[in-house]
Parts: sequence; C-alpha cells; structure tokens
Amino acid sequence: MLPLVVVLLVIGILALVLELIMPGYDGFMGAIVGILALVASAVLAVLFVPWGWLFVGLNFTVLAICVFFGWQYIRRGQFHGKVVLSEALADDLPRIDLAGLIGKEGKTVTLLRPSGEVDFNGTRIEVTTTSGQMVERGTMVRVVETNANKVMVSVVNGN
Repeated sequence: MLPLVVVLLVIGILALVLELIMPGYDGFMGAIVGILALVASAVLAVLFVPWGWLFVGLNFTVLAICVFFGWQYIRRGQFHGKVVLSEALADDLPRIDLAGLIGKEGKTVTLLRPSGEVDFNGTRIEVTTTSGQMVERGTMVRVVETNANKVMVSVVNGN
C-alpha cells in the first residue's frame, strides 16, 4: 500500500505544481486532481501505513506551500488586472429613450442578418429586423417597435 500512497502524493504535488505553472490551462482540473490525490494519499496513509500521519503532515505542508505561491503568483503575476476588473465601467454612456425612437428612420451601418447596427443621426444602435430578413448596408430602415432593450426595424418602402 505504501507505493500507492507515494504515487498519489507525487501525482498530487505534480498536478498542483502544473496548475501553478499553467493556471487555467485546463480549467481547475489540475487543482482538483492534485487536491483529490493528496487527500486520497493522506487517507490511505492513515489507514494502511503505520507512520501514516507523517504523510498527512507532508500533504498539508505541500498544500500550504502551493496555496502560498499560487496566491503570490495571482497577486503579481500574469493575472494581475485580468481576474478582477481594474477600471470602472463607463457611467457616461448616453441614455437613449428607446420608446422615442418609434417612427424614426436611420441608415444601416452594418448588414442586418437579421440584427446589426443602424445610425440614427449620429447615434449607432443595435437593432433587429421584424421579419427576420437580411438587409444590406446603407439601406434606410424605420423603427416600428421597441420592447425592453430591443429595437425592431423594417425597411422603408421605396428603398
């Protein structure tokens, strides 16, 4: 049983070290496998090895070291500024009265298939066609309905 305990201990250490070196490469599978291997090693050591508490102490030491270095890596490593948003979201975005757009006409900036952007006098808004049709760029459209955050448009006749 001792070889299995040692193999699980080594697998746990390697999995945690690989997770520290390549974090997020495979999700958290490296960390999960590492922790499960260390726990299995500790349980098997306590149950089947006469001096198994030594393995438990070694497991906790390895786990504490990995957590410490992982925390240091996250604090000043590649993750800094990527895990947590470091800048405020724009509060000064223009507030557009979508209900006030009903009946207004604008020109498609992108191809509507069936959604895209339309320019209403310098303001670009994401819209969707009512019939689900594809509308070419540069086509005049009219807002026919708005609900929640959706703006529905149809092609202006004569275009």
